[in-house]
Amino acid sequence: MAHNILYNIYRSTKPTFSGALAELVAAAKSTELVPLRWVFYGKPHSNKEYGEQREEIIKNCTGEFTPLISYVAQHPTQLTLALEVQMVGRDFAKTLQYKELGGVRYVVSNSSSSKQLFTEGIVADFLSDSIRKQSVDVLAKLEAILEQEKMPIDSIIRQWNYIEQITAMSGDTQHYQDFNDARSHFYAKTEWRGGYPAATGIGTDVGGVMVEIDAEVLKKSPAKIVPIDNPLQVAAHKYSQGVLIGAPDEVFKQRTTPKFERAKAVAIYDCAKVYISGTAAIRGEESLTGVGIERQTVITLENIEYLISKKNFANHGITVRNEPQIQVFRVYLKCDGDMEAARRIIEERYPHLPAIYVVTDVCRDELLIEIEGVAQC
Repeated sequence: MAHNILYNIYRSTKPTFSGALAELVAAAKSTELVPLRWVFYGKPHSNKEYGEQREEIIKNCTGEFTPLISYVAQHPTQLTLALEVQMVGRDFAKTLQYKELGGVRYVVSNSSSSKQLFTEGIVADFLSDSIRKQSVDVLAKLEAILEQEKMPIDSIIRQWNYIEQITAMSGDTQHYQDFNDARSHFYAKTEWRGGYPAATGIGTDVGGVMVEIDAEVLKKSPAKIVPIDNPLQVAAHKYSQGVLIGAPDEVFKQRTTPKFERAKAVAIYDCAKVYISGTAAIRGEESLTGVGIERQTVITLENIEYLISKKNFANHGITVRNEPQIQVFRVYLKCDGDMEAARRIIEERYPHLPAIYVVTDVCRDELLIEIEGVAQC
């Protein structure tokens, strides 16, 4: 069960990329826990530099347990590099199998109760290709891994989608919409009876398209995997055409929706682990406009807090003993100048929470902040 994952955030103090990388790797290796996935955040200035830095990261992260590596081209403000570490205990680590297919590394955990799969960030072979082509290529690599492990596409419970210049237009198509259309074709291969994954679709400075997933298939287990909706917001996969941008897909004859749930819970008895999708200041399907970063941050947090409340869980057939507690946040901000105001509000509510703050494009031009996380009770 994915309940075994713990999180920590490390921030560099060194001014050079190589120095910052060495510093973060040394810090991350100092724990007794076993690394599962390391997600680095930096500011490469071109796809060429992104590729070079990604290779340097991979080269420096080998060890007894080599973690899955993702490198996200999002600027950790006032830092050269930042790192989110996902770790597991040594008992759970004994169940892990480290594998590779088509140049993509992934980890499988197989037990009597479930089979879990975790990938590193899957990137396209050619970052110069169009966003649509990169999206198709990356999802094909993902599909090959799932087929290799005999896990269906709808076993994906959490998906991270990183899209270069996410709101930019290429001709009459928007990058995010190009990705959504490719994802819709990929997802159309199965029925998703248990709801779509929790997901984040977020911009990057460079790096093309990168996708990373957690997947799980339950066996003989009292656990259940439940999609969690938020009555304060329209489900993203039910958005109207009016909030989508770009030309319609040639096959679907319309712009396809972002196919994800507001959250996905893995619940067992009276406990649950909750993957919180990227969440912003949206009520219904409309963005909150005409207000500043403070109000957008508060509304975003209120959306998350209601989403993972015991009351909302009960509405989805999940009874939990305690209110779910947030374990980690990723905070995406459109403007560097909004960082301190957003951080102050978040830290007042969650003073001891591990959180990473980065500057990047959010999926709508009018949105100033997006927050994702993991909660557990």
